[in-house]
Amino acid sequence: MLDIAVTGAVFASPNVRQVQRGLELAACPKGTILIVKNYTGDKLNFALAAEQFKASTGNDVRMVLVSDDVAVGRTRGKFVGRRGLAGTAIMHKIAGAAAERGFELDSIVRLCDEIITPNMGTIGVSLAPCIVPGQSAAFTDQSDEIKLGMGIHNEPAIGSLPQSTSTEEVIRQMLDLLLNPNNKEHAFLGSNAAHPNRRVVCLINNLGGLSSLETGALTSMVTYQLKSTYSIVPCRTFSGTFLSALDGRGFSITILSLDESEDASMILDLLDEPTTAIGWSPSIPSSQWTRQSSSITKSVGTLNGVERQIELSVPCNPNLFTKIIDGIFHEVKLQEPTITQYDIVLGDGDCGTTLLTGASAVRSALFEGNINPADLSHGMLVLVEVVTNAMGGTSGAIYGIFLAAFAAILSRSFVESEGITVQYFSRALSQALESLMRFTGARVGDRTLMDALIPFVEEFERSAESMSGIPAMKAAMAAAVAGCEATRHFEARYGRSTYVNKGQGLENANGETTCLPDPGACGIIAVLNGVMKAMDS
Repeated sequence: MLDIAVTGAVFASPNVRQVQRGLELAACPKGTILIVKNYTGDKLNFALAAEQFKASTGNDVRMVLVSDDVAVGRTRGKFVGRRGLAGTAIMHKIAGAAAERGFELDSIVRLCDEIITPNMGTIGVSLAPCIVPGQSAAFTDQSDEIKLGMGIHNEPAIGSLPQSTSTEEVIRQMLDLLLNPNNKEHAFLGSNAAHPNRRVVCLINNLGGLSSLETGALTSMVTYQLKSTYSIVPCRTFSGTFLSALDGRGFSITILSLDESEDASMILDLLDEPTTAIGWSPSIPSSQWTRQSSSITKSVGTLNGVERQIELSVPCNPNLFTKIIDGIFHEVKLQEPTITQYDIVLGDGDCGTTLLTGASAVRSALFEGNINPADLSHGMLVLVEVVTNAMGGTSGAIYGIFLAAFAAILSRSFVESEGITVQYFSRALSQALESLMRFTGARVGDRTLMDALIPFVEEFERSAESMSGIPAMKAAMAAAVAGCEATRHFEARYGRSTYVNKGQGLENANGETTCLPDPGACGIIAVLNGVMKAMDS
């Protein structure tokens, strides 16, 4: 790639002498190419250094300006032009590989100026400005908005979006700026950029503050929208940190659209050339980003083979079924922050969010028509599929095993002449608990969700002998709450809580430590409370 990188102070152009020193170190009898981002200070200092160096040495020096930012519209950039962003890394790679192959100076400059520049565009987005070393965060814009088109040196954005805007919508607006030919101010790639005969290179650039996990997820989302909205499957996809803005909490998308010419094929070959530059990540094979739909609500439609195993339909009150699912969701959503706080102290912090993910998925599947609330057996079976797809970790497996057994027993033990009774549910709960206990050794006293689940099922079974549904439910709820509270004083024997010191908890204003209940047991209470409130309303 590059032989020399000339740097000034943070966010400032290098001075003329620094550029000249770089030219001296990289001097070549065949000439030197300067690749410069289109910022006034850089442009002037590099140009002056190049002219002085040519005058004093007679060596040929050419300057290629990178101006790929589509956020700077035609009107706004009429005199200064567009800024240079992550497309600069693509320019480095192509020019460097061409020089390595021995291309003439004119050929390399032509590749950069006539082929790459008019066919390349970049748009960035950031949650917050980066913090310049030595400056306080108080001197930067800390508003709670997503900045669309913010520059890499904290230059103002062209627009802002509410922080609640989904990532999919942010990407949609970014791609619209890049690829919509009807946008007269920003459509720099031309009307044929998304034409099926064009070959597209896509670069997803981390501006510095994202993890590899987040960058990978964004790459998948961008690739999916390119295909679904524009019928574009990039022939090369690059993902990583190519042009950072210190700790910038954002990313950029660069699109290079090429035709079927020999020059375009050569550009792809140059991009594929190996390099020892540690900042360059090679292209991701396209097949890895051919994303299949992972929608949970779509996957539940593939249960026909399982559904045939349960031929008995158990009719139920669809309004009550719906109220219970809705009640569980709202109660889990209400309790999630507390459960998460407890799990941050006692575990790995995901107990509340995992449970809320499951409850949200079930509610979405119900309201999108994928769960039949008038059929208890088949409705529960689909519910189990949704839960097991949505929830991960230990708690997800435990909920899945218990609910799967519960759904199977509901169908198997239903007697049409008896109908749905409290004893019917009692038998199903007890047998489902027995099934679960075959797969986990956790029992009451081990500080797990079983400390709430086991007392609930056992008390419901006792109360069902002499009580109707709601009184039996309330008695069982009281036993579950007592079991959950008791976990404050238990020593954990299972899960990540086993690594926490006994008695560890939250410190109050007086410096006293309050022992916390088990987060998993709190999750069971939230689910049961949701059921109870729905039944009792």
